[in-house]
Amino acid sequence: MIQMSTLQFDEIKRRQRAQWDASAPGWKKWEWNFIQNLQPLTDLLVRNAGIKPGYSVLDLACGTGEPALTIAKIVGPSGKVVGLDIAPGMIAVAKERMAAQGLKNVTFQLNEHDDLPTLQDNSFDAATCRLGLMFMPDPVRMLKSIRRALKPGGKASAVVWGPPEKAPFFTVPMKAVAKQLPDLKPLPPGTPGGPFGIPTQEMLGGIFTKAGFSNFNPQTANVTVWTTNSPEEYYEAATETAGPIVQLLSTMAPEKKKAVREEMIQTLRGMFPSGPVSLGGEVIVGTGTKTTA
Repeated sequence: MIQMSTLQFDEIKRRQRAQWDASAPGWKKWEWNFIQNLQPLTDLLVRNAGIKPGYSVLDLACGTGEPALTIAKIVGPSGKVVGLDIAPGMIAVAKERMAAQGLKNVTFQLNEHDDLPTLQDNSFDAATCRLGLMFMPDPVRMLKSIRRALKPGGKASAVVWGPPEKAPFFTVPMKAVAKQLPDLKPLPPGTPGGPFGIPTQEMLGGIFTKAGFSNFNPQTANVTVWTTNSPEEYYEAATETAGPIVQLLSTMAPEKKKAVREEMIQTLRGMFPSGPVSLGGEVIVGTGTKTTA
């Protein structure tokens, strides 16, 4: 893994906060699409982490509330869920969804510290992280903190994106954006802080092992991210929810945004000539166990 300075760590966190704050309204708008399409990933995390009624569960990078809210229904009133995220806008939407669903056993907290200082040692039965670990500048440090907060025997399960060539949901819109930003240098796969920061099972396993977890168990799966009625609707969904793309578009002049839209729609029409668009990507699911205190 690429070594970075404290200054680079702080810059990645600042960028992540800005990206996901800017995309929070989009996640709220398109949540019906995300909740349905990403539910299989939540089901994998729940199964792999062994989550049961009565469990206390930590959900890192909870975003607008998933999988924390789903897990809260599984653990029931005798259990509890704590959701953490770096973006205030995402936490605000998560709290709205929690209130709308009438759930009392889940709390959402803003967290910017890799050491998770608000969490007590040996206090959670399980931990999850759905599509967040690869964005973190120091995933080993973060997983060490999760391990500290887990009870002995507790499991942590995380989902990350695989390689970019297997993630057209992101690369198709990103290519259209990059065409208008010739100076843009995309992060190479394996670079912390990007969507493809942990693109292999081996890399994810190394991170779990360095963090002190045992019995690492990896698997791959494919998931649909966006399903839309048309290329035009896909453009809206992608450019309103994908944090890195949302932020890049916010810096563009109107004529360049228009060019991005035209390029993306033309590409999608070539891929889906009959109209409806469905794109996804490969994910890697990794689970480890805290075998000792």
